[in-house]
Formats: sequence, C-alpha cells, structure tokens
Amino acid sequence: MRPPVEHIQFPRKTWQTVTEHALRELAFHESCDQSSRIENLRPCYFEDETENAFGRQIWCFEAMGLQVGAGRKLEFGVLEFSIEYGLIELSQCRWFQNDNQLEQWISQRLDPHTEPASCCVTTKLWVYLAILGILFLAIGWTVSLFRFLNVSI
Repeated sequence: MRPPVEHIQFPRKTWQTVTEHALRELAFHESCDQSSRIENLRPCYFEDETENAFGRQIWCFEAMGLQVGAGRKLEFGVLEFSIEYGLIELSQCRWFQNDNQLEQWISQRLDPHTEPASCCVTTKLWVYLAILGILFLAIGWTVSLFRFLNVSI
C-alpha cells in the first residue's frame, strides 16, 4: 500500500527541479514540437532519505503534444528521482500511451511481485541430498569403527 503524498508540502526548489526535468524530458521525447507542454505534474510516491538508505520520489505528468497526422495527443510520463545526501537526482523517465499503463508501471515498481526464484527449489534439494549423504557416510563410518574395535552394536 502506498502512503498518500497529497499532504506533503514540497519545497519550491523541489518543484522547480522536477518541472525542469519534466520539460527537458519532453524536449527529448520523439513526438515533441514547440507547442508541446506539460499539462499536469503531481507527486505519486515519496520515500524520505534515512541514515541507511537513499530516498526516492516518483512524479507523474501529462504532456499534450502535436503529432503529424494525428493532431493533439495526450501522453503520460513518470519521473523517478533518487534523493542522495539531500540532492534530487533523476533516475529514470518513462513514457506511456495511456493512464492505465502508467498506473500499472507504478504499481509494479512500488509493489513488486515477489515469487521465489526457481533456483531456490533445486538449491534446497541439493542441500538436503548433501546432508543425507554426509549422514549416511557418518553412520557407515561409525558402524565400521565399531566393527573394527569389535564392539557389538
């Protein structure tokens, strides 16, 4: 479950940095022209920096662009930032065709589906077989030692 970020008051410097990065990514996007603009910029996730881990912020935006033959088109983008020693650094930017793809990516990024690795089952099997092998060797060695010493079991 994601904590709500609507109540967080971000500093003006953070808003400026995020807006600059969003505009820069819009300028690099392939469907961009001079009339393209950012329609809506909003924070989606905020994890503050701690002594043991860097922080993370995820911001979503909508961009209105003009495509040849298609007219105006609304595209969705997401910016992921890393907060390292109080500095905000852009980690990645992704573009999506619709809001559903954007939400799906965010949910996968924030709540990754955890499934056991396939090697875990085979690794457990090898460990159990190794333990059984050592156990049989120890029993065999003990029986051989008792027979050598002529001790009845």
